[in-house]
Amino acid sequence: MPVGTYNGPDRLVFAIDLGTTMTAVAYAHLRMGAIPQFRMVTRWPGQEDAQGECKVPTAVRYDYNGQPVHFGAEAVDVEHEQDGPLATWFKLWLHPEELRDTYGLEAPALPEGVPLERVYSDFLHYVFKHAQQFVKNVAMSNEVQENYDIVMAIPNAWDNRQQTFIRNAAVAANIFPRNFDPRRLLFVSESEASVHFAIEHVPDIGAWLRPNTTFAVLDAGGSTVDTTLYKCIKTWPKLQLVEVTASECVQAGSALLDQDIENLVKKKLETWKGVTPFYISAIVAEWEKKTKRKFNRGGRDVVIAIGQDRITFTNSEVSDIFHRPVSAIISSVEAALSRLDKDVTCTALLMVGGFAESAYLRDFLGLCLNKHNVKQIMMDEATKKAAAEGACIWYSKQYVVARAARTTYGVRVDEDYDVKKYPYHRARPPCVDEDDGRLRAEDVFSVLVRKNQIVQNDEAVSFPYFELYEKNPSPRELGDFSCELLYCDAPIPPNYAADLEGALLPSVRHACTLKADLSRLYNNLEVKRHQRTGKPYWRLNFKVEVFFGQTSLCANLVWNENGKVKKGSVSVIPDSVV
Repeated sequence: MPVGTYNGPDRLVFAIDLGTTMTAVAYAHLRMGAIPQFRMVTRWPGQEDAQGECKVPTAVRYDYNGQPVHFGAEAVDVEHEQDGPLATWFKLWLHPEELRDTYGLEAPALPEGVPLERVYSDFLHYVFKHAQQFVKNVAMSNEVQENYDIVMAIPNAWDNRQQTFIRNAAVAANIFPRNFDPRRLLFVSESEASVHFAIEHVPDIGAWLRPNTTFAVLDAGGSTVDTTLYKCIKTWPKLQLVEVTASECVQAGSALLDQDIENLVKKKLETWKGVTPFYISAIVAEWEKKTKRKFNRGGRDVVIAIGQDRITFTNSEVSDIFHRPVSAIISSVEAALSRLDKDVTCTALLMVGGFAESAYLRDFLGLCLNKHNVKQIMMDEATKKAAAEGACIWYSKQYVVARAARTTYGVRVDEDYDVKKYPYHRARPPCVDEDDGRLRAEDVFSVLVRKNQIVQNDEAVSFPYFELYEKNPSPRELGDFSCELLYCDAPIPPNYAADLEGALLPSVRHACTLKADLSRLYNNLEVKRHQRTGKPYWRLNFKVEVFFGQTSLCANLVWNENGKVKKGSVSVIPDSVV
């Protein structure tokens, strides 16, 4: 399916897929009215003998003073092992804790004294500066130095916490200044990036992708495997897709295989003399290079040769290693398909990502898909670059116009006590509001958007809010608005967000804090009278609108002033991820 012409302002865009084991960068110089050309950054340092290689190991070698000395292929080169400790698989430290705990993929310890943000900023600096120089050499132009945007492809399970972490790391890496326009660093889920890649590269996709067609995309990477269902709304004049249900994200990528095969190697060689970490790493590297992709059930035993040595793994042993991640992937696909309406049929599942090349995964997943009459589709193009190139395509086209909420979001509110209107108010005694004398039900969980609810890109969900003041305040004395945005993964959210002591219930967690300056709302103040004492107080009414259908959470303050609707920005402040 052709990408078509670009209709935005001229811009250079870099798209980075920073994976657990490997990283790739795509780029495009977008010009109004021209058909975009999406290319990959190649010729990474230390990989000169692999011309055209578009991926570089996600690794940083530090010296014993905590300073970075080698990156990428040079960092993992055994010749540099004596230079200091290696930081690898550090992306795992950013995964939500519940994802790490559920699937048990262990994140290696970071070099002593080097925090995670430092590792991220060091590696991002290396990757981006190389990409910038590469594009400059290709384009033979200096215009790439300043006028650029960046898109980061991230797992489906990541949210504003991880996005904020990466923004801070990009500033620390001197990629952006501290006060940079946030629109210059965008985020897109790996699944959404991959669907844009698939639309560009799947053979004859136009033959079956028509309005009302539902299909799935499975992005199988190093640590996470994401499954997302899309419905085609229209194909002309512009393709439009919507998510059908909340995406699935499981920590069941190919790195699990590497971890398990390493453990099996250590067990097999525990009685061997002279076995070094280098030797074990060499076996795992050979497995990753020659065996992992081709292995299938029911075949021969696996023999890995290292020099004169031969290490044999039975087919059963290797199958056991594949079983854990493949079972988790199939369960996640089944979970996504089970949420389809009975009258909706999923036509195809498009497979992208490095792990998608596994014959074992494709075989067992095919058995699952056959039960649902879903066609399994692989691409002719190498899908290892799907997320990076797809993120670049996403920047220029953005085919997805609506997304499904991955969780239930809400806020903690106080309601006017009314057992007839709200029967659940009977469960707790009311309290008296000291400012206006009304009876209130405290800590009610007010749902803004429910899990699996489809939200349009430009659709805002708003809720009313107010502040009370005993004395007539000046604009400066209005202070700041601040409230918690909460989320709940329970099938049915609770009526209350907190217990009687005010602590959040176990099923309710803090997502982020919404904060804004209220000084601009001074002309919206209203004078009221206390119901019991008759004393005056001042009330400030406004709304907060939150956009849940975009790739990054954002919000606005909304108020009326002299009959006109006005809006102001709201800062979204997430918790720290580490």
